[in-house]
Amino acid sequence: MDEDVRRSISERIMSIAEWRREREQRDLYGHGPEVAVRSRRSADGLVELAGHVLSLPAHDPRLARLTVLAFYKGHFDPGATMLHELGRFRFHDPDVSVDGFIDRLVDLAELDHSERDHLGGPQVPGDNPWRPGWLPDAEEDEW
Repeated sequence: MDEDVRRSISERIMSIAEWRREREQRDLYGHGPEVAVRSRRSADGLVELAGHVLSLPAHDPRLARLTVLAFYKGHFDPGATMLHELGRFRFHDPDVSVDGFIDRLVDLAELDHSERDHLGGPQVPGDNPWRPGWLPDAEEDEW
């Protein structure tokens, strides 16, 4: 398994940790200190998770499976369910283990992959927002 795979997964997790840190500040003033504490715990957990991904052995079968299910053009591109769960890592349950969560990521990738291209029925070619890497055209942004 290439070091780039671990790095790509770790970088995406770190970007979610950064979002969670920003969210901590908004939570402090919007939802109160209890929610801000959970956001901080989640961000810290995500940093730990990202570091754990980097420390996984190159031959870890979970990395190989994630490469098949959750990568697009060489970059980690998790589906909606996985992104949702990453954003909530340790938010509600502080005792989630990082290694156990890697197993969960594979399960979530399997779920996201099984749902890809099936939401909303048949799509017009080139107009499927559920496929990996889909971004709207500039023209669509002006709607």
